[in-house]
Amino acid sequence: MSVRHTLVVACALACATTVTACGGSSEQEAAGLTADDAAFDGLDRAVVEEVLANPDAVGKIEDEASSSAAASMAQGITINFIVCRRVAVDYRTWVTTGGVPTLASLPEPTRPQQPFYGDWQRMHDDLAALYASGDPAQVRGFLTGESSCGHWIPAEPGDVSGPTVEDVVGEIG
Repeated sequence: MSVRHTLVVACALACATTVTACGGSSEQEAAGLTADDAAFDGLDRAVVEEVLANPDAVGKIEDEASSSAAASMAQGITINFIVCRRVAVDYRTWVTTGGVPTLASLPEPTRPQQPFYGDWQRMHDDLAALYASGDPAQVRGFLTGESSCGHWIPAEPGDVSGPTVEDVVGEIG
């Protein structure tokens, strides 16, 4: 066997080992979940992929004790990204035009995962009450603060190093 052939084989083995160790695919994964998982059916695939690539989201998903709990958490985080950004757009519209926006319906996955989907149903009802109050400051409270969705969700999809929803809402006033 020539030295060149040996180097080519060694390089091929190293590449194959690296690809296998890294999952062999460019598809993002968290706790064994991929964007093709049934838990995400009916949800915006781009947001699902963003969640599975977000280090904070992946950490939360992988902290779950079981695969069903991880699927529920991942689905809930995906809904969180969607709703939080929609509410931020509504808040901007509300404070700039004075018109009370209509709360968009809750994203509906084909296979709702409990307990987080049930939690989201209750939170969506709470959000509807905040909108009905006629006070945009109440909606702002949903978007800002230590335990808010806006505290950690990127304002721009996929930009984990950029401003959060909370940062952008803070600029609006």
